[in-house]
Amino acid sequence: MIYFTLLFIVCTILITYRKRNSLSTRFMFGMIVGWVISFVAYTLYLSKFNYYYNIIHTVFNFSPGTWNYLVLTKFNANMLIRMLNGGILLFTGSLLCFAVSFTRTSKRQANAKIYAVIALLLLIQYAFFDPGLQIALQGMAERLGEPWGERLTLAIHVLERSFRYAGYGMIAAAFGMLLNYYINYPKIRFLKNYALYHILSLIPVVLIHFLLFSWAPKNLVIATYLEGYYNYQQPPIGSYPLTLYVFPYVVFAALTFLVYITFKYNSIEVYHKNQDVQINKSIDTASLGARAFTHAVKNHLLAVRSEAEYLREKHADDSDTAYSLDLMLKSCSAAMESINDAVHKLKSIELNLQPSPLDVPVRQALTRFKQGDPRIQVTVHADAVIPSAYMDTQHMTEAVYNIMENAAESLAGKPDGSVSIHLGLQDSWGMIAITDNGPGMPEEHLDMIFSPFFSTKPSINNWGIGLSYCHKIVTGHDGKISVESKVGQGTTFRIYLPAV
Repeated sequence: MIYFTLLFIVCTILITYRKRNSLSTRFMFGMIVGWVISFVAYTLYLSKFNYYYNIIHTVFNFSPGTWNYLVLTKFNANMLIRMLNGGILLFTGSLLCFAVSFTRTSKRQANAKIYAVIALLLLIQYAFFDPGLQIALQGMAERLGEPWGERLTLAIHVLERSFRYAGYGMIAAAFGMLLNYYINYPKIRFLKNYALYHILSLIPVVLIHFLLFSWAPKNLVIATYLEGYYNYQQPPIGSYPLTLYVFPYVVFAALTFLVYITFKYNSIEVYHKNQDVQINKSIDTASLGARAFTHAVKNHLLAVRSEAEYLREKHADDSDTAYSLDLMLKSCSAAMESINDAVHKLKSIELNLQPSPLDVPVRQALTRFKQGDPRIQVTVHADAVIPSAYMDTQHMTEAVYNIMENAAESLAGKPDGSVSIHLGLQDSWGMIAITDNGPGMPEEHLDMIFSPFFSTKPSINNWGIGLSYCHKIVTGHDGKISVESKVGQGTTFRIYLPAV
């Protein structure tokens, strides 16, 4: 059972972690390598003592022939101890580093210092538990005699216990960071589910490891009075008889749990990959009626334009008639452009969510906006630290630009028109606030402002699609958009995106 579980854990990690070049994945592989090394070294080290076969068979399910072969094979005990301690420390350190890399993705320089501290602590522990150093320290304590020898021996025992508790602390710290990240940090659903998957999938792996190696790392070699002869201590596998009998059931439960978690993880991956599909469906539902509507309107406009062109040719000598017909043709062209723009915004949308600072879509929208009316004054205010969010910068830029265009249209003809943009962080949400000093809107319009084809502007160029599009894009990012407005006091749109 233990081998099948170990194989299943390895296969699960290799299958589910697609991004093998990511730092988190490398630390996860470090856990796997540490698990395998410590388990193999532990099994081979136990064979040196020819333990009671019933105990070994209970935990490891060895056949008599296999166990006899291992017992008769001469393994280097010091090398096995080094492998055992190295695998255990690698597993614990990789677990903590994985938690750091997963929960602190935007703090790479600070993370590098944390990794260095963890690596230094692990190297110190590995050197301390090395059989060669332990033999040297024990020989030094013997030569010093009383009282310094006893003090050195006591210091060795204190350090050994301290390092063991440091390992427990690393495991607790890793799960504490992951739980805190899940509870408090991400607001995006698939990220919360992703964090939950990591926590649940690590629990059985760490539990099995802890049941086997809760006593480790430990000094397993004792110097004797005869130089070159050493006593190798037996690991305390028989000290906890209840653990031995419960262990196979725990392994089986962990295996079952891992199967369930893997299934749930696949569901999370499907949700993440089909996030765009869900957005497409909601927008397509709104566009079904729009297509029929715009198709009919375009046919009527084509008929009007055709008749207007015919009349303009027939009455080319009449300047007043030609002028009116030119206005009609320009109006038809503007209406056709508005229809095409509406169809474009209501078409299927695919979002590619990537971590990006909030100022990126704002700067790109400003570049387009400044090509419009230069009389409108635009100011940007940003907090000292600009938050980042998972976003599709192209579509988010379009959403910000649409809101700014709406503000510019409301300021048409106003000599002191201004648009103010504020970037900041509010309760773990990245915020983009866009405020204008235009005429504002009555309160009864605010509840309908994001509905398709609703518009407060009488112009033929406004079809009420822009803000509906913005709403779809923002909610597709697992964000939210709000509007505040009072007649004569301007309007403020706020876009909230989950900060990462």
